Amino acid sequence: MAKNVEGIIPMVLAISPTMKCNYACLGCYSRGRNDQNELSFEELDKIFQEAEMLGITSVVVTGGEPFSREDFVALLENHPKLLFVVITNGSYLSPALAQRMVQSGNTIVLVSIEGNKDETDERRGEGAYHRAIQAMTLMRKAGLLYGFAVTTTRKNMQSVLSEEFLSTMNSAGCALGFFTEYVPCGEGTQEDWIIPQEMREKFRKQVLNLRKTKSITIVQFPHDEYGATNTCSGAGKGFFHINSQGDVEPCPFSPYSHDNVRNGGLKSACNSSFLQSIRSQPGLLQRKEYACALFEHQKEIEILQVHISTHSRKGGAE
Repeated sequence: MAKNVEGIIPMVLAISPTMKCNYACLGCYSRGRNDQNELSFEELDKIFQEAEMLGITSVVVTGGEPFSREDFVALLENHPKLLFVVITNGSYLSPALAQRMVQSGNTIVLVSIEGNKDETDERRGEGAYHRAIQAMTLMRKAGLLYGFAVTTTRKNMQSVLSEEFLSTMNSAGCALGFFTEYVPCGEGTQEDWIIPQEMREKFRKQVLNLRKTKSITIVQFPHDEYGATNTCSGAGKGFFHINSQGDVEPCPFSPYSHDNVRNGGLKSACNSSFLQSIRSQPGLLQRKEYACALFEHQKEIEILQVHISTHSRKGGAE
């Protein structure tokens, strides 16, 4: 990551251009989030222009369903210097959109899926599995680089590591697969989906073994992000999240903010006093029980947010 005298410029930016979605997935972290007054095309375009100028190299796009915005692919086309990793349910993809992304040459698409047909449709709605496979098929025909994204839970963890599932994903043309451990935040949390430590360690060993035997590149979160020190890279240490209203958050699973990119732009967001205050307390970035350290320390994060906001108001009054 690049440093300047005022703050840290992360290598990765996470952003949700919209929280609107045509699915209502069980246990989704983003359900119930604000979907009004969302960033305009011009505002998003400016954020990505600043990202290029600051030296940010990659943008992880989440939501909401990014492709529900008709102007979304045009943003990718406008910024060929950035690598966009887009997480989607696949239902809005078309041959024309896939071809445009092939031409832009800067996009990797990850299609959300939960395992087999029954597991996927149970969580994401009837027909979700078919639409996900259909999206992969049309991207394969277009020649786009893509993969799958699984929310790993206690319920599906063995299924998604099975020979049957991985062979299906390989046959569907997936070049990579992302396993992200379930975090019980947002509306409709599923406590029985939380993976206990013993099962987590076993799952990790299986992932490491699969990397030696499978042609699909497998990425596992939080393990591959946290590393040997078990430390989160959020809050601007390696990345931060901008929600659809422009609020600057430590990560998508930690929806607390003091700053907004509409006030000062992306460089100002990198210098956020709120994010700096989190980074100054390393314990807040250490994971214990859950898959996300910032979620695990949400009470302390919220107290910090209130403290920073109160101090800021007093400073302004003075």
